[in-house]
Amino acid sequence: MSKARVPVAAVLASVAFGVVTVVLELAFPEMVLPVLLNIVGSTCLLVWTSALLAQLALRLRADRDGTELPLRMPGFPGLTVFGLVILAAIFTVGFIGEDSRPQLLSTFALVALLAVGCWMNQRNKKDAPIEESSERAKEPVLVD
Repeated sequence: MSKARVPVAAVLASVAFGVVTVVLELAFPEMVLPVLLNIVGSTCLLVWTSALLAQLALRLRADRDGTELPLRMPGFPGLTVFGLVILAAIFTVGFIGEDSRPQLLSTFALVALLAVGCWMNQRNKKDAPIEESSERAKEPVLVD
């Protein structure tokens, strides 16, 4: 993060990815864009799946603990389970199709790789010493 709280590395990585994508699309027309669209589609399916699983787990925990929720989804848990069944059907059809199977597998592999990377980063942060802030409270400090 810069002093202005801008994620410079993330912005530069996004711009670099965009430039590489444009160059590849110019070099290999009709090949890069369909692959990117499939990756975006499979990523959206994974995001919806994780959102529904999180909603199911957190709502069940809130109901079990007696937590008052300001907004409760009607039709719970039936609609959540119904959404998960639909997503499972979409994934099944995707894995049956020879064209979409590599895209789904590569998206799952990327998600697994990111999960392992996040887990390792979190584990390393737990081992790192915590700097004291100006209030002398023990909390992590961002370093520019």
